[in-house]
Amino acid sequence: MKTSSRFTSAALLALTLLSPAMALSHGKDGVHVMGTVKEVKQGTLVVETSEMKQEDVMTDASTRYEKSGADVTAADLKAGERVVVHGMKMKNGQVHAQLVKFGKPKADAKAAQPAPAASGHDHGHSGH
Repeated sequence: MKTSSRFTSAALLALTLLSPAMALSHGKDGVHVMGTVKEVKQGTLVVETSEMKQEDVMTDASTRYEKSGADVTAADLKAGERVVVHGMKMKNGQVHAQLVKFGKPKADAKAAQPAPAASGHDHGHSGH
């Protein structure tokens, strides 16, 4: 069962990072925007979604950036990077980025640990 759970988690992570861009609901007004950065401008990221739609995402001094799980600055983000933007939908319909994630995901220490070897103890199976 643990292997199935790990596989499911790994598959979901891969789909999230490799799937085409899309906006997903995230709380009342929160959204995720996923895609490829086409342009980094002062105060705006232009992100191309899987539908080839360009979404202008507003950024400001409060926007945080993570590359491969480490905190970085906006200067580290370049056109061509795949991103997941966590933000809030504004009244004008534009997304205000709170967190922009890009790069390889941080490895999960628990997922990287091999399962303990069987030691011959009863594992709850009956009928042996």
